[in-house]
Amino acid sequence: MGMEGNGTGRSRWLEINLQAIAHNVEQVRLLLKPGVRLMAVVKADGYGHGLVQTARVALARGATMLGVTHPEEGVILRESGINGPVLVFRPLLPGEEETIVAYRLTASLSDVQQAGRLAAAARRARQAVRVHTKIETGMSRTGFTPEALRGHVDELLQFPELIWEGIYTHFAAATDRAFTLHQFQTFMDLVNDLERRGIRIPLRHVCNSAALLLYPEMHLDMVRAGTVLYGQLPAGVTDVSLSLQDTWSFWARIVHLLPVIRGTTVGYGRTYRVRRDTVLAVVPVGYADGFGVDVTPRPAGFMDLLKVLVKTAGAFYGLPWGTCHVRINGKTAPVVGRIGMNLSCVDVGNIPEADIGMPALLPVRRTVLRESIPRVYRGLEEAKELRPMVSNLPA
Repeated sequence: MGMEGNGTGRSRWLEINLQAIAHNVEQVRLLLKPGVRLMAVVKADGYGHGLVQTARVALARGATMLGVTHPEEGVILRESGINGPVLVFRPLLPGEEETIVAYRLTASLSDVQQAGRLAAAARRARQAVRVHTKIETGMSRTGFTPEALRGHVDELLQFPELIWEGIYTHFAAATDRAFTLHQFQTFMDLVNDLERRGIRIPLRHVCNSAALLLYPEMHLDMVRAGTVLYGQLPAGVTDVSLSLQDTWSFWARIVHLLPVIRGTTVGYGRTYRVRRDTVLAVVPVGYADGFGVDVTPRPAGFMDLLKVLVKTAGAFYGLPWGTCHVRINGKTAPVVGRIGMNLSCVDVGNIPEADIGMPALLPVRRTVLRESIPRVYRGLEEAKELRPMVSNLPA
């Protein structure tokens, strides 16, 4: 994507490389055996890249299904002219079945009551609806337990309006091989039980981005790719031959420069004190934009807890451990002081060429960046020429 940061005069903007997304889709497809389908997961506004733009590129490059969390995401895709299959992952609230039917979306089934409501909505509309049955094997979140599905399968088969197109589960920790194998075996035991009863479901899928890289033997009929499509390897996955391209960069221009002397405190609460004479650059972004906002996970163990404590202690004493850094003119500079709502300070003492209007490349968690940040799409002209493919999946 380059380091030029050409935002056409904007003070802050997000650059999205659609050609890089296309490349990453093609890379994932190279890992799949013939006949294995690719679902492009475009939930959370395409992981911050744009729901519709990402979906169009993914379908044009060979994805045969899209995955979203909410029915309203499917509605946006349909109203944007995208007619390919769209699977809604989460269980439906009462009343949302009408949306699934009206917009020809594919629903995930997690309980018998939901199946009944969906069948009733389809019956009223005099049409059938495709469903993927979600199986709970260890994520402890949504889906039928294997025992529950075995006990209710005859009841579920009484709904002729429901087309059993798929069955799937979700791995809780793909890098934990032993637990993942346990989940996979639990899932396959159920699938094999159904098949012995004459119930053959066309699309079996279990692999998310991490699993599709780590366990090619688990690809089954379809894989669900999310993180890798956007240029990132899943956490804990390093040894792969996948050649990914970065798909986005977040920029903001320097709006002010302030020389300060050693000992000057910076920002709200005076939590940071500069350790030498330096220059502070102000960039017009803050936590209201999603900058500096991150998930705070529970430490996974003692060493993880120790790392958190060390970083916290370093921040307290003004040391750079765990400090957020930006890049200006190809050089690294630390963010200092508390990140404000709309303005943040960067120590550019080691970048003498820093000047008003110069762009800074900022790190940010992709799915928390606010939609109010202007998007600049690269490769858009090519994307306009790519016609989304519509797939007719088997019932």
